[in-house]
Amino acid sequence: MTDISYLPGPGGGSGPDSYDECLAPDGAVRPGWEALVDSLGELTGGDLKRLESDVSRLLEDDGVTYTPTRSPLLVWPGELGGAEEQPLMDPLPWELDPVPLVVDGREWHQLELGLAQRAELLNRILVDLYGEQRLLSEGMVPAIAIFGHEEYLRPMVGTDLAPSAHQLFMTGTDLGRAADGEWQVLSDRTQAPSGAGYAMQNRRVVSRVLPELYHEANLFRLTPFFHTMRMGLVDAAPSQVEDPRVVVLSPGAHSETAFDQAFLASLLGFPLVEGSDLIVREGRVWLQSVGRNEPVDVILRRVDAGWTDPLELRQGSRLGVSGLTDCVRRGTVSVVNSLGSGVLENPALLPYLPDLCTELLGEELRIASVPTLWCGHEQSRREVLDNLDSLVIRSINRTDGRSIVGAMLPPEQRAELVAQIEAQPHRFVGQELLPLSTAPALVDGGTPQERIAPREVVLRSFTIRQAQSYVPMLGGLAQVMPAERDETTVVPDQRTTKDVWVVSQTGAPDTTVHLSEGTMAHPGLKPGEAMVPRVLDDLFWFGRYAERAEQLLRLVLAVRGVAVEQDFRVRPGGDLDILLRAVTHLSASYPGFVNDTPDPTAELRAMLLDSHRRGTVARSLGALSYAAQGVRDQLSADVWMVLAGIDRALTGLRAARLDRGNQLADSGERVLSALLALSGITAENMVRDSGWYLLDAGRGVERALQISSLLRHTLVPHGTPEAEEHVIEATLEAAESIVTFRRRYAGAARQADVLELLVLDASNPRSVAFQIRRITQALHAVPGSATSRPLRLADELAERLAEEGTGELFGHATTAATRSALDDWLLGIHDQLEQLADAISEQYLKPPPTPRSISFDSIGGD
Repeated sequence: MTDISYLPGPGGGSGPDSYDECLAPDGAVRPGWEALVDSLGELTGGDLKRLESDVSRLLEDDGVTYTPTRSPLLVWPGELGGAEEQPLMDPLPWELDPVPLVVDGREWHQLELGLAQRAELLNRILVDLYGEQRLLSEGMVPAIAIFGHEEYLRPMVGTDLAPSAHQLFMTGTDLGRAADGEWQVLSDRTQAPSGAGYAMQNRRVVSRVLPELYHEANLFRLTPFFHTMRMGLVDAAPSQVEDPRVVVLSPGAHSETAFDQAFLASLLGFPLVEGSDLIVREGRVWLQSVGRNEPVDVILRRVDAGWTDPLELRQGSRLGVSGLTDCVRRGTVSVVNSLGSGVLENPALLPYLPDLCTELLGEELRIASVPTLWCGHEQSRREVLDNLDSLVIRSINRTDGRSIVGAMLPPEQRAELVAQIEAQPHRFVGQELLPLSTAPALVDGGTPQERIAPREVVLRSFTIRQAQSYVPMLGGLAQVMPAERDETTVVPDQRTTKDVWVVSQTGAPDTTVHLSEGTMAHPGLKPGEAMVPRVLDDLFWFGRYAERAEQLLRLVLAVRGVAVEQDFRVRPGGDLDILLRAVTHLSASYPGFVNDTPDPTAELRAMLLDSHRRGTVARSLGALSYAAQGVRDQLSADVWMVLAGIDRALTGLRAARLDRGNQLADSGERVLSALLALSGITAENMVRDSGWYLLDAGRGVERALQISSLLRHTLVPHGTPEAEEHVIEATLEAAESIVTFRRRYAGAARQADVLELLVLDASNPRSVAFQIRRITQALHAVPGSATSRPLRLADELAERLAEEGTGELFGHATTAATRSALDDWLLGIHDQLEQLADAISEQYLKPPPTPRSISFDSIGGD
């Protein structure tokens, strides 16, 4: 059994300088933790392993990831979401400790009062800094600390801006608990706070792996917070708008917290857009759609403000919308958090907040910040330099460098830091190093008793503006500090997180959503159709990559079956030789089998597993996953479960020994089953809007291309009659038409019959003719397609197939001339299909070029 009564030790534990969240100094369990401690105490080593495995599997099934940056800053996820110049790494799995962080409801009540007060105070400061600037003129805030901050956006200054232009809609607050048990604010997140979606995802996973405990723990739920957020976004619309359209602006699928953004958009029911999806016309922001543009009234911004407008803010940015700031000034769109709100993250403000709270709110500040000294003040600078070894040094700008502990710097770096502080003191602050509190966490290795160990934690809380006040989330996102980390680092670059449970001691808490007066005046919110070109492009290619992976996988499995029957011996000109070369040509993964391959096993595995080679199943699935990331808010959660199953199947094949056993076939069939499930999910679960029709058109285009290419490289090559018969059977099996063929055609298999079934038969769902009809029907359902070029090309191809037969091309005789004619005929069909695919891209999928600012540099001036 697990023993929760851990002793203090390396990497954590309650000692005289830290606070234990779970245990009091006398060893008693703190309020709210009793049920969790009892449950953890009953878990065996096997239970802990299953718990850990279940958490990983559920996160993988939901496709929960984050993409770290190679930034010198060590920050929470998402803090560099808009920085285009930050090189990105591959997405990493989200890490969740199944042991939640528990906070007693009575204690949380005092904390949430302080969080709401802090959000209101920051909002007042924001309004003044961009408006009257009384705090600056009267010296309550040092002007150089504000004007020297990178997030103070001068184009947004002015009292004549629209009322909603300076509104702090959402805050994130990073909290640590001091040794005396008092919470202290480590930093404020007001730029584009990330993590609320991750917090909800953590809650969903923990509720599934600890179901009994979850339902018996009297937890405050998170759902009301997101209802409040949704209604708050509606209320943030310009006053003249009756039925507002809200969008979530994302940097894109490469963003560090792309999952968080897409999950939040899906949870709220608002479309996830990128800068290229929006355009400014006549002083308004519009969502670019096929057939028409739709007005946008509220933008929930997840792009750093400086990158949102290449005309007035950061030139050359491709993440924003040219002219957005002008629309904000006109009051035709509300951007939340407002442009310029990132200045409130400035740590130089922390020493002044107590006095500002008294001045602006007439109240004492409820939650103290970690003691901070701004070096722009001479006395504070001397104190920082005199106590450098005991302080954390931070730049006021996030992009200037990491937060470091002065005592851990080598002498030469210490001297360099001192010189920087002396040269530009206003850019630095010194903070006391807070000994973080510890909480039970599931750690690697050891006995069951050793697997539950104390680890330091940081809590991120969230607040949302509701009417004229702020509502905190009853929970949050906790981050677990590793037992060993770089001692110069305050917040390590590790994302092991915890769910945060706020536990009521008075029975089941009220989970009613309390809406402000007038909130229900917007009952008919329209989330918007997935009609922007970027979304349509991702869905079109989602369909194409899914079909491409499926077709190649079917062929590989069929070829492997032939190889097994022939004991993997390849004879030049034989059926296996023809089929292996067809695999190469279909995938375009050269050199492949065009060179003599005595043992094809390794190459067949590579066709499934090698994501670095063009055309492989793994390459197509990787592109499919990337396209899905761009439209996560459009897809069912089941899609991610299927993609996770595919990844596990391929991972199992990679781990298997390279032999001629059934591992390749077993794994391939599992992947094929998952792809069929994916097809069923998109067919049954997606709304029939333009996005779905373009996805279906993508499937049709790719299937027709794959079939025409497959037939070229299996029916045209010459072989013995017996070999060609085997090739035909494998081709029909790869095209999922072998049963129909045997039922319809008696006697020996003939090439003409195969062509009839797989090219000309419009009733066969696997034929080229069927796909043309499918594409035509899909395009007719997309607005503005009645006389479009893609439809004209599809009609021409349908007419050609209806008029032509195969008798003249491939009758009973198969001469060199008829093979050449067949090759030309199939190549012509393939070329027409390529033209059709290109026309669809030109017509529906390519957004207009991003507007750019005009400067002397761009026109060759001095």
